[in-house]
Amino acid sequence: MKKIVCLTMVCLLLSSATVSALSWAYAFVVHDGKVYEVKEDMTINQTELGKMIGKVKTKADEYTGDYYGNASNYYDIGTRYYEITGISTDEAIAVEVEKDHYAKAVYAHDSPFHLMDVLTNFYFLGIAGIAVIVLVGVTVLRSKQR
Repeated sequence: MKKIVCLTMVCLLLSSATVSALSWAYAFVVHDGKVYEVKEDMTINQTELGKMIGKVKTKADEYTGDYYGNASNYYDIGTRYYEITGISTDEAIAVEVEKDHYAKAVYAHDSPFHLMDVLTNFYFLGIAGIAVIVLVGVTVLRSKQR
């Protein structure tokens, strides 16, 4: 009887599914393949803003840590990025953290490769579209020659 109880306990412990989310070290945004750490304590005035250069289009997966494209682990889809006058986008950008409130986001590192970066690339889609048209054209021409 004691063995059955112990075996049951072990089976229950092994079969219980655990789900956990990542705890990110800092809030970040990704723009053009670069990861920027958002420093909310470093505010940017509207007079320092340049043109809008992008916005969050995807969210980072909180379970796997994967992300691609212009993504964020903290900010909502649609959050806008801006140039900062006098600072290269290789160093920092501005992120609209609230309506009419902007924080400086400093370059941290390049984002890791993700297949979706290639599959959602405008040039890749254009080349793939042209390839499909050429293949369909060749197939139609061959079928008419027979």
